[in-house]
Amino acid sequence: MSHDTLTSASAPTLSSIIDDARIDVHYQPIVAVHAGRVFAYEALSRGPSGTPFARPVPLFQAAREAGLLASLESVCRERAVRDFVAEGLGERLFVNVSPEVLLDPQHRSGDTRRLLDALGMAPHRLVIELTEQSPGIDPTLMAEAVRHYQAMGFSIALDDLGEGYAGLRLWSQIAPDYVKLDRHFVSGLDADRIKRRFVRAIIDIAHGMGSQVIAEGVEREAELECLLELGADYYQGWLFAHPEPHPASCRPTLDATLRDVAARHRRSLETVAVERLCTPLAPLPMSLSVAEASERFGAEPHANSLAVVDGRGMPVGVLSRQRILALVGKRFGFDLYGREPVAKVMHPSPLCVEASTPLERVSRKVTSRERELRDEDFVVTEGGRYRGMGQVVNLLQLITEQRIEIARQANPLTQLPGNAPIRAALDRFSRVGQGFVACYLDLDHFKPFNDRFGYALGDRLLLALAQLLGETQQPRDFLGHLGGDDFVLLLADAENLHARLAGLQRRFHEACCDLLPDEVVASAGFEGQDRFGQPRFFPLPRVSIAALVLPAGRVPKSFGDCWSRLKPIAKREPLGRVVVRYPVQSDETGDDAELRDREPV
Repeated sequence: MSHDTLTSASAPTLSSIIDDARIDVHYQPIVAVHAGRVFAYEALSRGPSGTPFARPVPLFQAAREAGLLASLESVCRERAVRDFVAEGLGERLFVNVSPEVLLDPQHRSGDTRRLLDALGMAPHRLVIELTEQSPGIDPTLMAEAVRHYQAMGFSIALDDLGEGYAGLRLWSQIAPDYVKLDRHFVSGLDADRIKRRFVRAIIDIAHGMGSQVIAEGVEREAELECLLELGADYYQGWLFAHPEPHPASCRPTLDATLRDVAARHRRSLETVAVERLCTPLAPLPMSLSVAEASERFGAEPHANSLAVVDGRGMPVGVLSRQRILALVGKRFGFDLYGREPVAKVMHPSPLCVEASTPLERVSRKVTSRERELRDEDFVVTEGGRYRGMGQVVNLLQLITEQRIEIARQANPLTQLPGNAPIRAALDRFSRVGQGFVACYLDLDHFKPFNDRFGYALGDRLLLALAQLLGETQQPRDFLGHLGGDDFVLLLADAENLHARLAGLQRRFHEACCDLLPDEVVASAGFEGQDRFGQPRFFPLPRVSIAALVLPAGRVPKSFGDCWSRLKPIAKREPLGRVVVRYPVQSDETGDDAELRDREPV
């Protein structure tokens, strides 16, 4: 039986499903990783089990073909909101709406707002998520419909807007509060450099428009780590939780999971100092009047903006001094606006950052905003709850100071982190409690190379190696330059370790050949003098690698001692590398425990 025949034959069943509201709703959390909390839930509707409409795609496709899409989505939306309120959850709720429904004559404007008022749910907690775009929809008309919802206090999220120019045009016209990053870009992101470029561009564009990015389909820790590095704001996927019909019953387990995830990904204070920017200004309750807020600004002469929070202390908006003056500073301003609650006049999508967020990420969020928003204050939170306000001028000053300090400690040739940052990175990797690989790299025959060809060419060789190491570096890795021809590379995992190290050596050999005269390359070496001043033939410089594989929770007290014992072994190996697994037996606790499992490749 064809799909059309099935749809036609089952249309009465679809009508009865809509009339009887036989819709099952599951809720999947959207989480704030750095805060270790649930930010929102997305409502996912489906038809009764055992019917052709048990899965969402056939259900909504049949409704669209039967001209019942507006009716179906209305039932789904009401069911989702009622069940969510009954669950007693206080987060935001994302509900899916097809864009063509907003333009459908059968769609009754105002029903959703009336439903929220009846259930006592604040409008800012509902997010209208536009999930598809049918061909032929005028983006200008669509933008007008969306602005109507925004005027009623709803937030807007964009997801899967279709392909091509129309989707981008709609995105640019409606300035959504949230943009969802499709699972296609998330899947395998950590191993796909092209995807990472796309994702960084999408995040930069979204932040530039004042939107926050939600990454969908996060299933692996490596994907999460990469997304955190690229600056996504919120995350959704099976790594955290599957959709559930009763999310409140699963909440204690989910909260514990998120606390563990936040602890694993929280950065040390050596690289995170955003909490130093926090000014603890008392926030404004949502019910506070504009007149009372004006008095608060009078009592806080140095405050540019104040946060607006709900009953749980969660920031829901920001009110600026400029906005207050625009309302009450004109004639009859107090009479017109003084009694209005600040929730009606606030900016509902403030830039919120956790106190543990890296400075560089906050800087990217601030500088990627529209020019008129770049100087606006941001909200500092802890565990998602309001902690204080941060000013951009202080952020820029702190970043400048940090960069100056980093520059003092960087290698003057390669500008890579030097001794002190390397020691800090080793401490940081050790404290995380996860396994990692500590690699020591240096160049064989580098001194005679310098003596024979000069220090200028030697510096070019070091810069070539530094560039190659940087290109192979993954988001969670660390690269440092101890000095001379000695480098340290810390790898977050040992996946494909031997192939990765071999590839690095091969690429360095190619770079070395590009720098040297053809006759030297053809001879595979050069004539020089050894340390005793005697003439000798030396092979081309080669990267020797001593890799120490460390299990979770077990690290040596002195990495230098371990590397010093491995370096001669690596140099003697035909391929110039050695991988050693650190001892894991419980009886091998001393610093001089013998290194085992040498694996020349």
